[in-house]
Amino acid sequence: MKAMASTKNKIALVALLVVLVQTIGVAQSTNTWGWNWKDSSLVPTNKKAQYYEFLNNQYPYPPKPRNQWELGVSVGNSYIIGDRALGSGYNGGIAGSLSLRKALDHTFSLRGSYTGSIISIPHSNDGTVVAAKNYTHALGADVIVSLNAASHYRGNPKTNFYVLGGYSLIATKVLTKQGSDYHILYFPQNNLIGTSGGATVKGRQGWSWLHAYNVGFGAALKISTKVNLGVEQKFIVPVFGNDYLDGTKTGNTNDIYSISSIRLNINL
Repeated sequence: MKAMASTKNKIALVALLVVLVQTIGVAQSTNTWGWNWKDSSLVPTNKKAQYYEFLNNQYPYPPKPRNQWELGVSVGNSYIIGDRALGSGYNGGIAGSLSLRKALDHTFSLRGSYTGSIISIPHSNDGTVVAAKNYTHALGADVIVSLNAASHYRGNPKTNFYVLGGYSLIATKVLTKQGSDYHILYFPQNNLIGTSGGATVKGRQGWSWLHAYNVGFGAALKISTKVNLGVEQKFIVPVFGNDYLDGTKTGNTNDIYSISSIRLNINL
């Protein structure tokens, strides 16, 4: 019953966010949030010739404006897709990130990020999954591809739907519950870059380092000329596989991080 109530609360929260974003969009629909082609201060120096040709009807399109850096912060739910199924007390944990994004053109942009997460995994009722905690730091670099950029010169663009792919360098520490206390799980170093931090046990230390790749998708809505609000779903997948991220190894399951977040992005 608690799990069902928690699920209902999450659905209600997402629905409220959607309504809020739509309300903001309607309320602000009279603003011009797109690039004003009359503002020559936004035109890069090396594009001035094209800009004046456009003004004189000698070129069909204005040059793309000078790109701004975008600072992003996010918070959301994180969980590990692995041996422990969601529900029955397993609702994941919390994740937060900081990012910096730079556009390459109308369609492609690069984003660097730091993500931290804390995930609690309760034991399963059948005893096959032990209670565990996962602490993770991830440094990521993603290529973001805007899906609705074909109409880049339309008036007052407010939305951006995108997909992403990239790489993460992960440092993770897994603790399992033994008796009444949690202890570091010194799992085998197969497919790891290496380990660091704390005492050496079984030829390794507490933090595990591994390569991972990122895939995901999202949407963002402008709420002013400087700020946009978005939602994003991102998966972080260990490149060579790892079945110990949730504290339990059963078979050859490869554990995957799933991060669902709300993002606030600010143009600098």
